Amino acid sequence: MTPEVSVTLMPQGRLLSARKGETLLSLLRREGIFVEAPCGGSGRCGKCKVLINGEPVSACRFLLETDISVTLPQKSENRILTESAVSVSPLGGKGCAAAFDIGTTTVVCFLLDPAGQQIAVKSMHNPQSMFGADVVSRIRAAQSGHMAALTASIRKGMNSLLLDCCHSCGLAPEGIRYISVVGNSCMQQLFLGLSTENLSAIPFRPVITNSSVTNAEEIFPRCPEAKLLTVPDISGYAGADTVACILAAGLYESDKTTLLVDIGTNGEMVLCHKGRMVACATAAGPALEGASISCGMRAAAGAIDHADLWSYSVLGGTQATGICGSGLVDAVAVMCRKGLLNFRGRILTSDHRFPLCPGISLTQEDIRQVQLAKGAIAAGIELMAQHLGIATAEIDSCLLAGAFGSFLDPENACRIGLLPQSLLGKIVPCGNLAGSGAKMLAAGPQLLPLCDRIVARTEYLELASVPAFQRTFAKCMQFQEEMP
Repeated sequence: MTPEVSVTLMPQGRLLSARKGETLLSLLRREGIFVEAPCGGSGRCGKCKVLINGEPVSACRFLLETDISVTLPQKSENRILTESAVSVSPLGGKGCAAAFDIGTTTVVCFLLDPAGQQIAVKSMHNPQSMFGADVVSRIRAAQSGHMAALTASIRKGMNSLLLDCCHSCGLAPEGIRYISVVGNSCMQQLFLGLSTENLSAIPFRPVITNSSVTNAEEIFPRCPEAKLLTVPDISGYAGADTVACILAAGLYESDKTTLLVDIGTNGEMVLCHKGRMVACATAAGPALEGASISCGMRAAAGAIDHADLWSYSVLGGTQATGICGSGLVDAVAVMCRKGLLNFRGRILTSDHRFPLCPGISLTQEDIRQVQLAKGAIAAGIELMAQHLGIATAEIDSCLLAGAFGSFLDPENACRIGLLPQSLLGKIVPCGNLAGSGAKMLAAGPQLLPLCDRIVARTEYLELASVPAFQRTFAKCMQFQEEMP
């Protein structure tokens, strides 16, 4: 047998047994103890720091050879968006209902009364983040033997959120009758315990192609009478969360030319024009969530969330310890306005860095990560418009869904080319549209067949197969001249 060593977690004093020679991150994953590891434990990001004998070390690189004590980083409250500008009609039903929005980065649980009114909401950081910040990292982790752990961690987290919601309003979980769950294709499949092999190779076909109603008790044991509502995916990378956004925004019945953009760890977009809907997904990467940025962090206390030419603001009013996505876009826009970036994204300072405040600066690689993210999103918008035979200037309105979109400065998003400049003045932040769609389904399960019709009507544009994609992507990575 492999010798064991003891690991004491401080300040709780919890004692864990580890296999000698395994990494500390591997032990923490197995025990379901969250430590942020955006790079999936490859040692690239250096953000899984813990304290051992008062010294910071990377948990993914630290091999357990002797008995040790480990001090975990203090948990910080994240700015997680739970509300939407779209109201949910009280459709009514029997018993209470719950709705989940599983994001790659965050998870939100809503509790509804029999009239469809929200009575509680709880959120958390997605515990699967220990296996990587993005979908690709999670898929690789599943393929390397962590599938069961990924499924168990998200189910444990969701059950905890649901019980917290019930406890907060004095409701017995046994009284819940419907539970709806939306998320991107990968998050849905990991939640349901379905292999993600389909997402690792072309043509990335979805596994969940039809809606279904099943017993929820196996996944939510405290809800023995509940039915689980499963929403179909549009494609391998435009999932049930996109369907929920279309449902909540009413795009399926709109006669306007409307762009829906949900920018998170992944970027999903839908363009509606004269009864046609086309969707695409972009490999935007985690840069806009701060994960692949040298001084990046989630939207929590200490994060620079906004910046202009003269000042910056910090969440929580504390000393700045990093920068989150909205602040990152602002900072890059400031660099553009100051003439510190050329059109290729090269930083025009002697040391090729842009200082934001003491100890925090943007590097050339950080700008590259922003270029990759903005290039993918902008290229997707342009190619969807071409697919429908219109120019981006013909778009009547742009709905920005998700937390990042809600806190984003529209002018700066257009200034750096994340969104077309022609959309300035047409951008409408809509909050958590996916969550609103999930609530609509939980409160009115009779809407579930409408999701099948939405999927059937939506054309999916696989960007990688479009001949003009690489050329368009390269163009959209560039920074344009100053906005008029």
